[in-house]
Amino acid sequence: MSKQHETQLLVSVIIPSFNHGAYLGEAIESIRKQTYTLIETIVVDDGSTDNTKEVVQRYPEVKYVYTKNQGPSVARNIGLRHSTGEYLVFLDADDYLYKDAIAINLSLLKRNEQLAFVSGGHHKIHTESSWVQPVVNEVKTDHYIHLLRGNYIGMPSTVMYRRWVFEDFLYDTTITPCEDYDLYLRISRKHPVMHHEHIIAAYRLHGSNTSSNIYLMLTTAHRALKRQKNQLVNAAEVKAYEEGLVFWEAYYIQELFERIKKTNKLNKGDFQMLLKYDSTFLYTFIVAKTKAILWSWGRKYTPPTLKKILKAL
Repeated sequence: MSKQHETQLLVSVIIPSFNHGAYLGEAIESIRKQTYTLIETIVVDDGSTDNTKEVVQRYPEVKYVYTKNQGPSVARNIGLRHSTGEYLVFLDADDYLYKDAIAINLSLLKRNEQLAFVSGGHHKIHTESSWVQPVVNEVKTDHYIHLLRGNYIGMPSTVMYRRWVFEDFLYDTTITPCEDYDLYLRISRKHPVMHHEHIIAAYRLHGSNTSSNIYLMLTTAHRALKRQKNQLVNAAEVKAYEEGLVFWEAYYIQELFERIKKTNKLNKGDFQMLLKYDSTFLYTFIVAKTKAILWSWGRKYTPPTLKKILKAL
């Protein structure tokens, strides 16, 4: 194989890591186990204070790049500058790839030189319950329209890009999280992309995921989508855009309801979100909590008459 041919087939896997040393080894091992082997791995340590560097040092073939903490978008852009492959994958440090992930995506990209990126399905791994949830979406055409309606890709690590994409696009460092959704929208607006239904990666859900901040996720998903408003050129795109705004609100409100049901608690972000999007539920929740507190207090300290009033509430 010639040196030029070898370079053209090289795949760069960029792993931004911020205090995810506990998971990083498994992410790197998943790359080492790929059935396609012409891969360079780059870990961008985003100012970690844990053992991220020590984990990388176990793997002499992995390139280690340190930067002060600036967030995943900056880390990915830095990793891009240190990479040399004609194809790129951005793997989060707490996730991992299945063994055929690189081979599947690369084979599909090679069949169509016009494709900017290809994406696939994934598993959601719920670490608390060990529930493995398959996420597979059938999207054959009109990918930009589908992305306006919602992020059908869901997991950044299932995406493989051609290098020339990043001559025009980078991760926007002003949008975090949902920087991946913003990038998909901008790319698919201008270039053809592809999605397949093979499950090729695992996405861990745990307490320190950024996605656990539901109010932040909704706010930035809406922001990424609204940046497309001036790019819409026909009625179908306008309709999909409006559906997307509604979808993200409904999706994250439901996520919030499920969490409140589970924990019976509200944090500051939850309060802000409900105040803006569902004040009726917020009022009902606060009244219910207030009654519970008053009743608990009244059972211990109030006279019989007040106890009867509280009981009637």
